[in-house]
Amino acid sequence: MFSIFLKAYFAIRRKPPPYYAKYPLWTLLWKPMRKFINVVIIPGIPFNYVRVLFYRLIGFKIGKHVFIGMRCYMDDWDPSKTVIEDNVTISYGCYFAAHGKRQGHTNIMIHEGTYIGMAAIIISGRDGVTIGKGCVIGAGALVNKSIPPGCTAVGVPATVVAGPDHDHQLDTEQKPNDE
Repeated sequence: MFSIFLKAYFAIRRKPPPYYAKYPLWTLLWKPMRKFINVVIIPGIPFNYVRVLFYRLIGFKIGKHVFIGMRCYMDDWDPSKTVIEDNVTISYGCYFAAHGKRQGHTNIMIHEGTYIGMAAIIISGRDGVTIGKGCVIGAGALVNKSIPPGCTAVGVPATVVAGPDHDHQLDTEQKPNDE
């Protein structure tokens, strides 16, 4: 019976039905409610435990002992694509985007022990993004590519400034004078 409606739509409009025409009714009702909960209700909850509990309830995969600050926006297009492991701290006002135009839905993976500074933006891009174990992401950084474990990344776009394999010597412009 459903296919009859799709055929009638095509016959009248002369173009294929929109992607959401094949969704069940409960999905069509749940998605706007999930968006409202994620964007309006959760970011304003003053208690971290309750905030994290609500994020888990709408489908995000979040580990134990995680702090997610207020006013964060977690991309809810496909919450299961965002995975946050144990002992992660996400400071206030961070944004996470896991989809975009001509991109599809990609993964955001934040490994154990990571700290993400205030107002950082994590954009998964076409290949997804992974922030390695024990990383520090500076405040206001724009992470659009994966960060190796144990590194510190800052800036727009985020670049690694310290880590296990990073050269810690000063640039020629920053070397002190020998006078």
